[in-house]
Amino acid sequence: LWLLRRRYLSDAEADATPTIVGTFRPAGAGHAEFQVGDGVRPGQVGTLVDGVVDPVDVTATLVDLAVHGHLLIRELPHRSAYARAEWEFERRAGERPLRPYEQTLLDAIAPEGEVVRCSQLGECVGSVLPTVQSQLYDDVVERGWFSRRPDATRSALTRLGWVLLGAAVVVALLLVGFTTFGVAGLVLVALAAGFGLVAQDTPARTRDGAGVLSGLGLLRGNLLTQPVEEMPPGREVEELSEVLPYAIVLGGTDRWLDGLAATDDDPTPDETELDWYHGPAGWHLADLPDSLRNFVTTVEGSLLQR
Repeated sequence: LWLLRRRYLSDAEADATPTIVGTFRPAGAGHAEFQVGDGVRPGQVGTLVDGVVDPVDVTATLVDLAVHGHLLIRELPHRSAYARAEWEFERRAGERPLRPYEQTLLDAIAPEGEVVRCSQLGECVGSVLPTVQSQLYDDVVERGWFSRRPDATRSALTRLGWVLLGAAVVVALLLVGFTTFGVAGLVLVALAAGFGLVAQDTPARTRDGAGVLSGLGLLRGNLLTQPVEEMPPGREVEELSEVLPYAIVLGGTDRWLDGLAATDDDPTPDETELDWYHGPAGWHLADLPDSLRNFVTTVEGSLLQR
C-alpha cells in the first residue's frame, strides 16, 4: 500500500519551491493591488487542490467570467418577501481569451442572443457539464500540473481496487474452507479494502503542480489576512471584484464581499454600480454580500441536484 501510494498518489516533489500564483503587490503608500500570474483561473485552482471538478469550481468560473466582462449576472425583483431569489444571465463581449471549458460553459449558460435564468441552470448546464469537467481535467494536464488526467487515474485505481477486493475475498474463502490459514485471507481482504480507500485520494501532481499547490497555500493565507480596505483609491470595486472568484475556491469570500459592501457610502441605490452584477430596483452595493451568497448557494445546489 505504501509503495502504491507513493507511486500514484504522492506529489513528485512534496517540498517543491512554491510558485507564486497570485499576490497583493504594493500600489502606493498603504495600498495594494491583486495580481494573478500566468493566467491561472479559479476553476483550474479548485481542480488542482483536490483533483476533482466540484460545483464550487464551476460557480467560481461563472463569477470569474462575469468579473472579466463575458457575462452579466442580473438579480431579478423578488415576487414576494418569501419568494425564491432568481437571476438571469446575459452574454457580453469580454476581451480576455477563453479556455475551452470556459467557452463551453459560457455557450451553455448565455447563448448568443438569449437570456437564461438561474432556474434553468440544471437544464442548460446539465447536458454540457461532463464536457466542461473533461475539458477542465485536460486543461490542468496541459498546464503540466498532472501527468495524467486525475479522474482517469482515480477511475483506474478504483477499478483495480474492486478487482483486488474480489480476488481477496475468493482467496479468503478458499483459505478458510480448505486450510488453516483463514486469518491470512482476512488480512488480504483488509489490504484490498485499504487500497480501495487509498485510491480515492488526489492523484499525484507533477513537480510543477506541487509548486503551484504550495503557492496556493500562500495565496489562501493572503486572502484570509490581507486588509480589504487597502485597495488602490478609485479602483476599490474593480480590485475587490477580481479577488472574489479566487476567494470562492480558496476561502475568505465573506471578508471580500464585506469589503465591497463597505465601498457603498451613500444612500443612492446601486442597481448598476457593478459592471458584472446588477440588482433589482432599490438594490444597494451593501446588499451584495447577501445577494452573492444566495447566488453561490443556488448555483451549487442546482449543479449538485444534477
